[in-house]
Amino acid sequence: MKKTLLALAVAAASVSTAASAATIYKDDTSTLNMGGRVEVRANFSDANKTAEDDNMYKDASRIRLNIGGEQKLNEDISFIGFTEFEVTEDQSDATNTDDALFNTRYLYAGVTSQTYGALTYGHQDNAFTYLTNFTDMAEVFSGYINEYNVATSDRANNVLRYAFNTEKLTIQASVQGDSDSDGTPVTQNADGFGVIAAYKITDAIELGLGYAQTDANAAGDDQFSTGDNNTYTAAARYSKNGILVAATYEGGTISTADTSIAETDFNAADLYAGYTFGDNNVNLTYNYFDADKDQFDSLNMSNVNFEYARYFGEHATVYGAYQLNLLSDGDAATDAQTEDQIQVGLRYAF
Repeated sequence: MKKTLLALAVAAASVSTAASAATIYKDDTSTLNMGGRVEVRANFSDANKTAEDDNMYKDASRIRLNIGGEQKLNEDISFIGFTEFEVTEDQSDATNTDDALFNTRYLYAGVTSQTYGALTYGHQDNAFTYLTNFTDMAEVFSGYINEYNVATSDRANNVLRYAFNTEKLTIQASVQGDSDSDGTPVTQNADGFGVIAAYKITDAIELGLGYAQTDANAAGDDQFSTGDNNTYTAAARYSKNGILVAATYEGGTISTADTSIAETDFNAADLYAGYTFGDNNVNLTYNYFDADKDQFDSLNMSNVNFEYARYFGEHATVYGAYQLNLLSDGDAATDAQTEDQIQVGLRYAF
């Protein structure tokens, strides 16, 4: 989350762009921007301990680099392209820590019209992301409940998305084929679609509804689908005078490729309440996911989080967050799901 994003929380764009970027080329018809971030993060939790290493500290640092461009065809229509990669250190081998892991966050292109909306294809946000971003505003602990369906996950590949918005109305629809998301194995090699609509009933209040569906191919083989992942959502947010309060509810069914388990119903909720004053932000978040069948306990979560962030101009941010885990042992598949955690970070965006 950026301070500028908080101020513009109810004015989301129809396509994803860099939150911080510099123009490196511009003429009468074309613009090329480049940006990114260097973010050092430290996480402290008993969940980080292993049988081989009794250390509660884990480094979560990352680098993001992005480049995007626009070429105007005329006063109404433009062609766009955007890509962003994330780089982290590979810590899987303690004897060779200089290796890096690369992750594609965005890689898409398309056409936008001020009259008719935007049509883009590639690795990008789903239509659902517009609503889940209502509550995914914390620096650390927010926006996790939508990661178990490829059509609701924040980002996925092979996504064709249409977005249209006016001053008050936003409509988005997306479809994907043989798509992988940035979430869990449940969301791999899936076909699906999603559609959302949101309306600003006042300058401060926006309400939204959505539905998304994908088949279930957790084994990574789309020849053996065992059902559908169906997700319904309702979202609302209020933003005024530095106050941002938002809630997202999700419900439906979730499936895996394990035919002995098939599918289960679930309920989920994501809450955000934050206050920005000067260059400071304090927020409280709550994440909840509950699957009915015990075989899906590895997906369950219940936690409340406290965070403080301090912004130094447009580039530097420091923050700290504490997660109080409320999930009981009986609703968890592993001990790590029930552990508290602390995370601190320093980000420089450019």
